[in-house]
Amino acid sequence: MGAALAFEAASRKASITLAARRIKELEDVAARILKDFPQTKILITKTDVADKDSMKQSVEQSVAHFGSLDYFIANAGRGMWSRFSDINDPECLKEVMDINYGGVVNGAFYAMPHLRKSGGSFVVVSSIQGEIPVPYHSAYVASKYAVNGFIETLSMEEPQVHFLLALPSWISGTELRAQALVGQSEGAIVVKNSHGKSAIAPETYAKLLLDAMEAKKKRLFTPRWFGMVPILRALFPKVVDSVTMTKVNTQLLD
Repeated sequence: MGAALAFEAASRKASITLAARRIKELEDVAARILKDFPQTKILITKTDVADKDSMKQSVEQSVAHFGSLDYFIANAGRGMWSRFSDINDPECLKEVMDINYGGVVNGAFYAMPHLRKSGGSFVVVSSIQGEIPVPYHSAYVASKYAVNGFIETLSMEEPQVHFLLALPSWISGTELRAQALVGQSEGAIVVKNSHGKSAIAPETYAKLLLDAMEAKKKRLFTPRWFGMVPILRALFPKVVDSVTMTKVNTQLLD
């Protein structure tokens, strides 16, 4: 997803800072971008979003290199596919929270002074799971609920900055399932490696996200009808929860 966002940003003539823990992967993305968009200015920073000092250094390097910060997209995440009862150590859930929620907090803390100056945008790739509960994702859902509440609150406190919460369904072709937290108990669930046909391609989603960012939208539900799901659940919780459980179970191996 991060690579797709970087390619889309480059196609719109943006200067880009690529930040992640794996430098080799970032260098490969940069090389592919420069092949298609040779005029793109790219900075690579080795960054662990869960480490506040690492995030601080990344933001400071970016501002020093480019002179300002106009957009910050928080996209890092760790998934989960496990019943809570199949986890053998609660510390595993803390790691999901540290990346998914702590990473956003760290990014906001160090990016906010620069975004105030530029009147820029802080964008978070959250999830529809920050709006409704989804089985086998307890730590992931908790982290996304926290992210959504955090961003909604910041948007009230920081009127100079534009905030966008992106709330997609499943996105295909990412490492989220491969790197997800899974159960360790005998009989733990196993998720399919590939998504169903309804999953969104990263390239398609990148276009939708950057369009919404440029239009200064506050929320992006993908697909759009997902915006009705929280309302429907408030009215018909048992029905929506049953449909959610059925849908999620289709993603499991027998």
